[in-house]
Amino acid sequence: MNRSCVGLVGISVLILSASEAQDAKIVADNLEYSREFYSGVHFSTIATLPGSFAYDRYPDGGPERIRCDEGTFARKQHGQPWLKSEDWGESGRPVDKQTARKLNGWVRLIGAAFTVVPSDVKFVDKSQQEGGRVQWRFEIPSKDPKGLPTRLRFAKPIYDKNENVLLHEFSGSFRLDGDKVVAGSATDAVKFSFGYLISAGGFELSERAWEDLETPKGQKPTDLSALNIGPRPKDAAGYLDRGKARGFNGDLNGAIADFSRAIELDPKSVSAFYSRGIANMEKRNLDAAISDLSRAIELSPNTADYYNDRGLAKLRKGDKDGAIADFTRSIELDPKNALAYRNRALVRNMKKDTDGALADYDHAIELDPRNAAAFNSRGDIKKSKGDLDGAIADFTSAIELNSKLAIAYKNRGEAKQAKGDAAGAKEDFKRAGELDPELMSQQSVANSGSNRAASASQAASSPHKGGPNLKQAERYYESGLKKQQAGNLDGAIADYTQAIKFNPNYTEAYNNRGNIKGAKEDHDGAIADLSRAIELDPKHTISYNNRGVQRQEKHDLEGAIADFNHAIELNPQYAKAYYNRGNAKDDKGDHDGAIADFNRAIELDPKYAYSYNNRGNAKKAKGDFDGAIADFTRAIELAPQDARFYFSRAGAKFAGGDVDGVIADLDRVIELNDKEPVPYAVRGDAYAKKKQYDAAIKDVQKAIKLDPKDGDYYLSLARYQLFNRKPRETIAASLKALKLSPDKAVIIKTKLADGYLFDNQFDKAKAIYLENKDAKLGDSKQTFSQVVLDDFNELQAAGITHPDMEKIKALLTSKTEAP
Repeated sequence: MNRSCVGLVGISVLILSASEAQDAKIVADNLEYSREFYSGVHFSTIATLPGSFAYDRYPDGGPERIRCDEGTFARKQHGQPWLKSEDWGESGRPVDKQTARKLNGWVRLIGAAFTVVPSDVKFVDKSQQEGGRVQWRFEIPSKDPKGLPTRLRFAKPIYDKNENVLLHEFSGSFRLDGDKVVAGSATDAVKFSFGYLISAGGFELSERAWEDLETPKGQKPTDLSALNIGPRPKDAAGYLDRGKARGFNGDLNGAIADFSRAIELDPKSVSAFYSRGIANMEKRNLDAAISDLSRAIELSPNTADYYNDRGLAKLRKGDKDGAIADFTRSIELDPKNALAYRNRALVRNMKKDTDGALADYDHAIELDPRNAAAFNSRGDIKKSKGDLDGAIADFTSAIELNSKLAIAYKNRGEAKQAKGDAAGAKEDFKRAGELDPELMSQQSVANSGSNRAASASQAASSPHKGGPNLKQAERYYESGLKKQQAGNLDGAIADYTQAIKFNPNYTEAYNNRGNIKGAKEDHDGAIADLSRAIELDPKHTISYNNRGVQRQEKHDLEGAIADFNHAIELNPQYAKAYYNRGNAKDDKGDHDGAIADFNRAIELDPKYAYSYNNRGNAKKAKGDFDGAIADFTRAIELAPQDARFYFSRAGAKFAGGDVDGVIADLDRVIELNDKEPVPYAVRGDAYAKKKQYDAAIKDVQKAIKLDPKDGDYYLSLARYQLFNRKPRETIAASLKALKLSPDKAVIIKTKLADGYLFDNQFDKAKAIYLENKDAKLGDSKQTFSQVVLDDFNELQAAGITHPDMEKIKALLTSKTEAP
């Protein structure tokens, strides 16, 4: 934008209040941000003054266009002559000098809006617009006493946390003085609205349409105080976040600039190098992309996705051997990376290594059996090797997974034709033509690790009868996948809903929307969606499995087990279904059945740590503590950074009496995650069993600090303080526990009474003992008196006594009050 902008001439106010100075800084920085952002995207302006016209400009010195009452004018590059043209300057008739002067003047006026000197700025207001935007308005006095004030409106969608905000509206008094833009009088009014278009799925969306897609539907009312406009970023993290926002909105040039600034401020920022590498790859700056991804790998050499993406960049550059090496390293680091196997298979096939490609597709399909493109690609290779039956089977699988995959029908038709099945081939070619009339030869495309859902690549196609809705559904589905993987669950639900609107028979969209509803605790909604997916495709194994999970969440264990049974009938090799059925059986108390299912899940997927962990839980429930510990240990070997497995093993060791082992495992749990209170509380109990009450008190106090509203922790503290010979601290902790957990008053009062007794407040103690002597502990058969007498025995064994203990024993064991 700045190549055509001429700054306004004016005198800045020398002394500003602190607030005005800050506003001036914010306006200046966001004007600069807007200027840079709009220079990197398809920029659009609507002018109502000084004349009515629309201006468009593509980035990187691309074509410009102005539409007004006199017609449509364009030029292929900034600085070239204007043509009266309907095809962006590819052809047309040159305009006369007067028209060219007017068109250039309009472009200069637009540019001047972004180079205003923001002195003496006045903040007007902040408000929410209809349609999900928040806006800030500022006003600047005109340099011409007769001029109108300059008014600026910055706006952004409510989901955008970036504090740099785009200028969307500008008005004021400016005029042209030769090639310069200067302040004008009220008769020189200008008014512009700004926006941009973003490329999505092979077509361009307006800024507002893009925002509508990205804005979560049904969200809570926006808290405007949480949305800010601010100056440019101050540190690497700020530039990294802004760069991601710019890249997301299509400004790759600006994103790269921000990632570069982040790297200048933090030369060891892995995320900045990786993000810049991806942006460079999208712009086809392949050498720069490879360089950035290589630096990310140097800084984080064990991240599988970095090698996968560098391999993709090398492939696009034509370095097939380098690509294979990177995809191989990605697989070594993450053996379950189906995407890397698919990408390596693609390159091996390009290098005529069809056996290697087939082996990789076999692995990819084993890891991700719902990927239609993998079946189609494997079938293509089998067809080329003469295995027509195997090819037809794979194309059929691809079609079962995605009944709209035109290339799979085309390929199956060719295989049938080669086998002499003319009628079958004719039907497949007909169906392929219905789905995509202009279907051309298919070539697989490797997918970047930055998008975990690899979709079937399709040849270029054009709108046709019935087709646009299916294509639109696919675009929304792909958008939903990306949002789901990014954690934007509301946005993903909205996109899957749109996909279903355009294609009411979209099984995968119902399945995915159901999963997200379940993650948001809407289990009824999830079950409804998954049931619809099953109605559409009664052999959709994953939907049975997923519905079983949701039924289990609603404690419908019989229904859950029935669904897992159905999933296993459809696919006896489905490890996750056995695992989930084992969980449901364990919840029912069928520990033997659960162990049998976990055994089968482990046979099918011996590296899934949770199968070992949950089998260990079932064994522990049966009293097989050694077997449980062995399973928890195997889970730890597979996932040594998962604190939950150490916690599980600690529980088995506790049950088996290995207190030192419990403490060792909980030390590791706390090392991995020191923000959870429960491990501290359990370790405190272990220390108490070892009579190390100072350590026990320290741990339970840490648990209380992390969760100060849990009365159980204060109850434990009261007990530890009693055995640590600190009765007053016991009283204080008991009173706090009583306040937080009145439903546990009986057990808490055993410690409160003991505290009063050992603090020589006999009358208070006696009153509590008498009042509660026959009280039961909740649903337990144990009584208040039994707990007190057990405590007394344990205290005496520890050498802790009191002269009045015998009186209390007599009181608690007699049927009438002792004298």
